[in-house]
Amino acid sequence: MIYHDNKQYLYDYLFMKKRESSKYMYGKFHHDTYKFHEAINDLFSDFFKKYSSLNMNLNNDIVNLRNNIVALFDSWIGTKKIEKEFGIKIPLASTPPSIESFLERQIRSYHNKYRPCDICGEDRITHFCHIIPRSKGGVNDEKNYLYLCPLHHHLFDHHRLNKNEWDKIDFSKKMVGSREYADKVILPILKKFWENKK
Repeated sequence: MIYHDNKQYLYDYLFMKKRESSKYMYGKFHHDTYKFHEAINDLFSDFFKKYSSLNMNLNNDIVNLRNNIVALFDSWIGTKKIEKEFGIKIPLASTPPSIESFLERQIRSYHNKYRPCDICGEDRITHFCHIIPRSKGGVNDEKNYLYLCPLHHHLFDHHRLNKNEWDKIDFSKKMVGSREYADKVILPILKKFWENKK
């Protein structure tokens, strides 16, 4: 362990080590975009240090702008990956993860109030399942989520839903890109699975 007289130096050193180790925790998409996220965070941190006297409303507007820029960049990377891998063009989305919906989900799960599974209706516990996976650049948005019990979440992610289960999912209120991904990427894989089961 390195000891240093300057506490700020030690804090910065440990913070950088933590940042370096955390960049691999969330999968390839996070790893691919990590440097951009780090750079834009540093850019805005410097800005806020320089203009520390901004009023709270303007400060919040700038933070929202930053979050939308990051979400748009993530969406662009995701759409390019999907276009290259599957030949599907999906629209860009600049919707960052919502703090409010995150808090609502935490409160709901704390009180054990879950939305029923979109397939079987199980409501003891359900997960938020990305239609376009995060690893492919799928956004954290209600319109890219399904509510699935642990079993159906696992089956959905591993392309093992049967036809009856698939038909119960209502994609009509999901994002255009999510619907297109489900129709052009997930469904063909499932159809092969159904054929092989016969």
